[in-house]
Amino acid sequence: MKRLEITKNLSNDVIDGFLNVDKPKNMTSNDLCQILKKRYNIKSCGHNGTLDPDATGVMVLAFGRACKLLSLLDKEDKTYLVKIGFGKLSDTLDVSGKIIAEKNVNINPNDVLASINKLLKEDKQMPPKISAIKINGKKLYEYARNLENVDIQPRNVKLLDYKIIKNLYYEDNMYHIDLLLHVEKGYYIRSFARDLGEELNTYGIVEELRRIKIGDLDLTKCIPLEDILSKEIPIIPITNYLKYDKINISEKIVKFVLNGVTLYERNLINDSDAKDIKGLTRFILAYKGKDLAIYERQVEVFRPIFKY
Repeated sequence: MKRLEITKNLSNDVIDGFLNVDKPKNMTSNDLCQILKKRYNIKSCGHNGTLDPDATGVMVLAFGRACKLLSLLDKEDKTYLVKIGFGKLSDTLDVSGKIIAEKNVNINPNDVLASINKLLKEDKQMPPKISAIKINGKKLYEYARNLENVDIQPRNVKLLDYKIIKNLYYEDNMYHIDLLLHVEKGYYIRSFARDLGEELNTYGIVEELRRIKIGDLDLTKCIPLEDILSKEIPIIPITNYLKYDKINISEKIVKFVLNGVTLYERNLINDSDAKDIKGLTRFILAYKGKDLAIYERQVEVFRPIFKY
């Protein structure tokens, strides 16, 4: 791995905000956070959607108080490019793990297509034993590391769509397939590779994985880590990043907003410049040009989910 050098630490005026990053290989998602905390001289950093060390691609990083808003961004579907190899099984379900079994491969492209279409109909998936999913407050990879048994249940997640980029081919003494997978949040590509191998009466592991999209955010809007470390790339302020509708309120309800009081539609219609809020799910409340809070519709009321 090429050594990534930090030219200098940035003292950033904006400490509560986001960055869209193209994560490189050979580092964990937490490694990436630690590097950027140092880069921007900020104490807190979080991310949405963990990527394995060997995986690359789209990651949203939050800094400062923006970390509290990551849950809003972690409900989106995701799209991946994946290269799957057949005939070998590892303890991590990818090439970074220890090979624990091998099996002959006797498949053809039609078999692969039929098996993927079968998985497309499934609405549950068994997660990998080595993953960040928590059971009883402990991550699965911690159970695996300590050789502890734990009851793992299938999760309600789906493969939404797929495209075959390169069908079954032989390379480096293995059969492979390259796919584009569109999946729900929480869907594991490593589990997909395992399940596809089982459907084909062999083994399957992830050899290469690149996340190319989270919701509407794609790689064209992400900055390579090398650029962030060598150039003065500013953190994007919360308001600029989220791009929610902004409602300017009157002085009458400022104190209620600052105190996190639940509001009703009549409050907003009577004491703001909002004409119609029926189609709004989340929005920013501001007073005299200053953002005060983000509110969210919850049935017939609006509750604060973040205060500036």
